[in-house]
Amino acid sequence: MKPFWKHAPEIAARLAAGRLLVTLDFDGTLAALAETPGQASLRPEFKAALRALAARPGVSVFILSGRALPNVRRLVGLRRLYYGGNHGMEIQGPGLAWRDAGAARARLRLAAAAADLRERFPEGTGILVEYKTFSVSVHYRALKPAYRAGFFARMRALAAAAETGLSWSRGHKVFELRPAGAPHKGDAVLRLGRKLAAAAALAVGDDLTDEDMFAALAARGVTVRVGRKARSAAEYFLPAQADVLSLLRFATAAREGGGT
Repeated sequence: MKPFWKHAPEIAARLAAGRLLVTLDFDGTLAALAETPGQASLRPEFKAALRALAARPGVSVFILSGRALPNVRRLVGLRRLYYGGNHGMEIQGPGLAWRDAGAARARLRLAAAAADLRERFPEGTGILVEYKTFSVSVHYRALKPAYRAGFFARMRALAAAAETGLSWSRGHKVFELRPAGAPHKGDAVLRLGRKLAAAAALAVGDDLTDEDMFAALAARGVTVRVGRKARSAAEYFLPAQADVLSLLRFATAAREGGGT
């Protein structure tokens, strides 16, 4: 991985012309990681920077999150943007409303799984089970030490015995249950890029699930990981989440000429 700011002039040239799709994760990228999903928020200066970038001619901004789509739309609160929820199983934006048919069919099984998980991991353990319509997240950022060994033993057993058609994956302090074969972030960024006929792409994220979009855009877009990590598919890295604000302003300045 290469340091983003050291290569800023060449990156600016790559972003300057043609229709540009800018894809950003939310938690850990646009917003600092919080102990629970409900505590996360978008700082006003980040919102202003997103608004300014989306206003540039030829630029489309795509917020692509593991959160449910209505949730991430509410947290960002900007109309002109595109939004992807459940890692790309659902996408909405100007002239577009799409959801994966297979994920939609799995809703009842996922709801039942969420109810079962809440019984297994009751309040007081520090574990939060979140049902997101097309997936279920088991957050353990606040896991109490006394429950740690039992929690991971149960998760290993659940992963080994996953119901046919559902599969487990991992992220930052979270396990996620999704429909097997459902679209991931790489699929989503390519889908929207094709619809918009984007000639250039910038993608920024910090989590394991963001590696899918980094891999999908390899050799065809500017991919940036928040935090350096060995064996990441991202081409560049930023030192910290706070640097994303400077990146948004940098991308806006790179489009000063208004390429189309």
